[in-house]
Amino acid sequence: MAVVGESMSELQYFWGWVVYLTGAIGCLLSLWFIVRKWHPRVKRPLMMAFAVLFFLPGTIHPEQSFLGPAFLISLYDGLSQGIEAMWRTGQAVAIIAGVAAITGVLLPVAKATVTRDKRQKARTGKTSHAQRQRKEPAC
Repeated sequence: MAVVGESMSELQYFWGWVVYLTGAIGCLLSLWFIVRKWHPRVKRPLMMAFAVLFFLPGTIHPEQSFLGPAFLISLYDGLSQGIEAMWRTGQAVAIIAGVAAITGVLLPVAKATVTRDKRQKARTGKTSHAQRQRKEPAC
């Protein structure tokens, strides 16, 4: 069995990722339950930014090729080595989370207008286009 770094075997590294990804999916699912009734213009960028935060990998150490959650690596580097070290992976996290949030804001929100039209049709029994009635000439 190969050794990852100095303290973990490949199997431990794999199971560490499995546990982390399971927890991240649980956190994202919990966030979805919290924001599911919010307007899509608010909900979508928030969900996309948190998905980037949870699932974006970053290198654990600059000389190694092993990956870990980028925002946790950035947080650990910032707490242990200072702000300059935090920017190593934090820069990618900030840029990609910003792009995801902007993309979420710019995506069209068509579902709300479609459901509103369906509700209007169900209430009135008419389509959104006015139906012209034929007028008979009066004698």
